Amino acid sequence: MAELEFSITPAELGDLYDELQTALAEFEAQTRIQVRLRPIVSKAALDELTKFAIYKKGPDVSQIGSTWLEGLADMDALRPFSAEEVKTLGDPADFVPASWKSVTLPGRPGMWAIPWLADVRVLFYRRDILKRAGIDEQVAFQTPEALEQTLAQLRASGVDIPWVVPTQHSWRTVHNAASWVWGAGGHLLSADGKQILFNQPKALAGFRAYFALGRYLVDEARGLTDTESDMLFQAGKAAVTVSGPWLLAMPPELVAKVGITSPPGIPFVGGSHLVVWKNSRLAHEAVQLVQFLTSLRFQRSCKPGGLLPVRLTALNVLNTSSAEVGAYLQQSLTKGRSFPSVYLWAVIEARLAETLAAIWGEVLETPDSNWDAILDDRLNRLARQLSLTLG
Repeated sequence: MAELEFSITPAELGDLYDELQTALAEFEAQTRIQVRLRPIVSKAALDELTKFAIYKKGPDVSQIGSTWLEGLADMDALRPFSAEEVKTLGDPADFVPASWKSVTLPGRPGMWAIPWLADVRVLFYRRDILKRAGIDEQVAFQTPEALEQTLAQLRASGVDIPWVVPTQHSWRTVHNAASWVWGAGGHLLSADGKQILFNQPKALAGFRAYFALGRYLVDEARGLTDTESDMLFQAGKAAVTVSGPWLLAMPPELVAKVGITSPPGIPFVGGSHLVVWKNSRLAHEAVQLVQFLTSLRFQRSCKPGGLLPVRLTALNVLNTSSAEVGAYLQQSLTKGRSFPSVYLWAVIEARLAETLAAIWGEVLETPDSNWDAILDDRLNRLARQLSLTLG
């Protein structure tokens, strides 16, 4: 019996991990191909994958972050999928557009990964609290200006915690703020990955609009990690937040009171892809595994409270709290945008996350300071440093 090794990051899968093990047992029964899982800690995932690429030794198939693709491909470590292999996946239009687009690379023919699971930023709000404050949820979040007005009205009506988002170091701050940057017509990086753009006027305007919402962070909602921010909303204490689909795993009595919509601007779409390593001696079997895991049957095993299926038809039958929730998730995924999968993006994203955390620390510590000046200064300094790195 052939045996494949498949590296995954269990923390990213959540409840889907149990479904994956059941599915792999079914795959083995169907194909006589055994799959041995190789768990990787999320924080060490990129380092581990890079070692696989450098030493040309490791698993046959791996789950990777959607923005890590080009860096691994540049090391001549990945096996591209043939046109015939891709054709067996079905209609490309059934996949989340941003995810499908992100598995091709500039100047390289073919597909270098297959989208597997999707992540998207969603704005969550308490319908009951908005109603008591006399706010029409249909127009409350349509633009950055409308969102700020909504938060101001919530505060004026006596809501204890109008707004909560992570302000400690978190990748999610980059993901959240990107919606405001893109909505303002800005970009973080040029399409070819050679020019830093997050310090250009339109991008800075988007960052300013996002950080300006910090004035609605009360003491209890300041200095929180991404987990602490989510917990504050899940505890029913906060009125509005931006988070991921995992937040749907909240108590049923609270779910009934929660509405979701897209954040103002363009939602961030991320997630996981599957790759086959060039060093695999079982390439045909590895491709079979990828095709099985991206099939509609497996995609339908995704549940609310974790990453989402990357197939839109699987999302249609996702067992969410209501059809409306599923519709908004699909809307956000369809119109969302991913970060570019370009050389050194992992470095750029890490440095940007550090800088945005430092900005939060400074503006929350000195609320009377000139926030715009702090933000412009730090982002311009980082842009100069990263431009030298890219050069």
